[in-house]
Amino acid sequence: MSTLEQKLTEMLTAPVEALGFELVGIEFIRGRTSTLRIYIDSEDGINVDDCADVSHQVSAVMDVEDPITVAYNLEVSSPGLD
Repeated sequence: MSTLEQKLTEMLTAPVEALGFELVGIEFIRGRTSTLRIYIDSEDGINVDDCADVSHQVSAVMDVEDPITVAYNLEVSSPGLD
């Protein structure tokens, strides 16, 4: 995990948990179009509305904290099947 990913994990864990989800992973992929991927989970599973709720919360935090200096796409999803 990169230093940026560690910082993002520390910054985003509490807001994600406040919505009732577990933050299970973060990836930041640099490129022509950089992508920030947030993986969430819960005992009840994850649906598209859950991802949208977390996306809005994460976006609000990122707008205030502004830890990423390049343009990026935000993706929120579940980690997949166990």
